[in-house]
Amino acid sequence: MKQPALSAHATIPRVVSGAKRDFLSQFVFWSWVVIGLAAVLQGVFFGTAANLVGVGAVLLAWAAVTLTALSPGSLQRFPLSSYLIVGFTATQFVFPLLFTLLEGKELVYNLKLPYTVFLHSLLALGVLILTHVLYRFFSTSRRGTRTSRPSLLERLGLFKAPTDLQIWLIGFIGLGAMFFSYFYMPSQGRETTGALEKIIEALVPFTYAPYFIPFGRMYGQTTLPARNLMPRLAGFTVLLFVLSLGTNSRGAFMLGFTSVGFTFALGLLLGMIKTRLFTFKNLAIALFVAWFLTGPLSDIGTAMVMVRNMRSDTPRSELIGLTWQAFQDKQAIHDFKTSNEVSSAWEAWDETYLDNIFLARFCNIKFNDINLLLGAEIGDNDPDVRQYSIDRFLTTLPKPVLDLLALDVDKDAVNAIAYGDFLYYKVTGSDEVFGARLTGHFAGTGLAAFGWWYLAILGAAMIPVYILFDTLFTRRTVLASPSGARSHSNLVFSFCGLLSLTMVFQFLPTESVTGTANFLLRGWIQQVLLYLMLYYLTRRLSTLVSLLTSSGPLRRQPLVSRYEH
Repeated sequence: MKQPALSAHATIPRVVSGAKRDFLSQFVFWSWVVIGLAAVLQGVFFGTAANLVGVGAVLLAWAAVTLTALSPGSLQRFPLSSYLIVGFTATQFVFPLLFTLLEGKELVYNLKLPYTVFLHSLLALGVLILTHVLYRFFSTSRRGTRTSRPSLLERLGLFKAPTDLQIWLIGFIGLGAMFFSYFYMPSQGRETTGALEKIIEALVPFTYAPYFIPFGRMYGQTTLPARNLMPRLAGFTVLLFVLSLGTNSRGAFMLGFTSVGFTFALGLLLGMIKTRLFTFKNLAIALFVAWFLTGPLSDIGTAMVMVRNMRSDTPRSELIGLTWQAFQDKQAIHDFKTSNEVSSAWEAWDETYLDNIFLARFCNIKFNDINLLLGAEIGDNDPDVRQYSIDRFLTTLPKPVLDLLALDVDKDAVNAIAYGDFLYYKVTGSDEVFGARLTGHFAGTGLAAFGWWYLAILGAAMIPVYILFDTLFTRRTVLASPSGARSHSNLVFSFCGLLSLTMVFQFLPTESVTGTANFLLRGWIQQVLLYLMLYYLTRRLSTLVSLLTSSGPLRRQPLVSRYEH
């Protein structure tokens, strides 16, 4: 069935500067209302000095971000890099303030070094904002416009809008990669070693492609989604849910929903999505989402943790049944949460902060605290931690490159140990933790490896990160009249860029300041190349599918050509 085309006026979403400012100003105003109320309640119920200092740090951080990254000029010219700073501020400051209050806890709950935690977070935010201001100053606003010569990425087709059929094919390719990665690969979704395993694992993030179809206008789609899109997405979600139970990965199931939320939020901030937020329907949807995230989805995540110790020696098909059985036992889930068994079995590693496992994935500043605590015991500029950090940086390079440069780095041995594992080992001397994949934080690991110079390393690394993220959007000049007298420039994101939104929002905190090397040297290139490969592969496949399902005579012109610019 032919999809209805948008009107000529709405071919590409028009971003009206005034409308964008209206929503942005309303968002900033109401965010201050909510944050201010939460700050007052935190002060009233938990009036300790440490908690008040933490609340003050949140207010200072949000003030700095609303004046810089959340300004209309920054969002319009540099949407993805600005979104990265907003994401860091949300996960390290705002979300902890709100979610701890919802759970009846103080902001500094279970933090051993609360003053140090917020000091490092504020300093890191200052580095991010300063480097972003410098990046914006030296960047040109004409980059990526249609009046200039098309960029290499545009000539390669990165900004061509995929059809819905292509997106579904990309999603199922990702789903197949996830299934093979967790059910059949020897590493079973953990640290991979072979080149083929790494390629298959790199396809997994493309699983969430279908969830972006409702936001077609943001990536330049000129047709409306199919009417049966929601039932299809519901069926796809069921498949993803069942597979996630077998993988025992909370992120595998949750990222599909968070991707939708991050895209919707960015579209609203940019004025590319327009809706009346304060309606009964939207209130009902918000309440349902809040119930689902804090109720069933949180219980699913807890059930996965409860059976996690059995995943190494239990067939994946049986693991699905065990997880579902644990999910149905609500009393056991409640006892598990309240007994703090979510914490690590290692005495010196207590990551308890939020009871809700889903929310803890987005704002657990206890990781900052525990890494700073271990780092303080190790001391600044420790040669072993520095050498490990350098080795992790070098393992980003392919093995042939390491051999060519004659670098003596054992990639398998280095990657088998996480940053948290290494810090714990340095403090306790116990190597039993190796392979536990304890989560590091760039403040603690950076201070232990490089001293206070880690902030300078972070700043130097973030400028190319900003540049690469902002290559994933462009601007297109739309003529509103044949003479061109009335024209405007619209933001258009690469579909690859939207797929990366969760990574943008959660890019920081990383486990180490050298962790940005993975994105700079491999992550961005890999994401773009794999997307282009899937785009052209699915374009051919969708043409074949269209020809086979067509009831009329075969046509030489591909169906997808109607949707390309």
